[in-house]
Amino acid sequence: MKRFYENTAGRLVFRILLALVACIAVILSFLGQKPITLFFTNWSVWFAAVMSFVTLIGTILSYTSKKESILDSNVFRLLKFAAEIMIFATFVVSSFVLPDKLWTSGFWTLGGAFKHFLLPLLYIADGILCDPRSSYRFYYVFTALIPPIAYWAAVITRFVVYRNAVGGSIPESQWNLYYPYGFTNIDNGHTLGFLIGLLGAITVGLILTGTVLYLLNRKKAD
Repeated sequence: MKRFYENTAGRLVFRILLALVACIAVILSFLGQKPITLFFTNWSVWFAAVMSFVTLIGTILSYTSKKESILDSNVFRLLKFAAEIMIFATFVVSSFVLPDKLWTSGFWTLGGAFKHFLLPLLYIADGILCDPRSSYRFYYVFTALIPPIAYWAAVITRFVVYRNAVGGSIPESQWNLYYPYGFTNIDNGHTLGFLIGLLGAITVGLILTGTVLYLLNRKKAD
């Protein structure tokens, strides 16, 4: 019996489903809270969606021509893994850090279900089930941290610069333009040190997650 990652037809069906969910998640990201470019969730959804579509195209090509080509590219595999780490961070933070947690009714809005749960679940499952065994490299675990770190560096730099420009604190009427999430708001009870410490803890969690995904990919199926 073929293993699932060797079953091109099975991977194709699964990845069509993933692309459909990703498409809905992208649409919902544009209908959500504004400005849409401020939120980590949206960037992770867009990243995962792009990689889902590229993966689907590569799978279609491999199904029709029996060649992997795009899917065999090391750059492609690294970017796909990086999107996996980023969308996993969205799942963890939205489920366990933000006010509307996984076990509350506020989590299960249409946008929450697709952006915070279904897309992360299916995208991570795609990596575990569909990617060829031993196709990941250990340095992916650390290289994959570049997109989330770049996002948070940009967000923090932006609000710190603006705080200094307006005299030390951002007016409450403008919080929604600079602070994407409550835990990032250093004008409302939190400190910059707290935020950096929290992000550091999340980063350690992402390293552990990436290591687990790497080891799962290395493990030979029975």
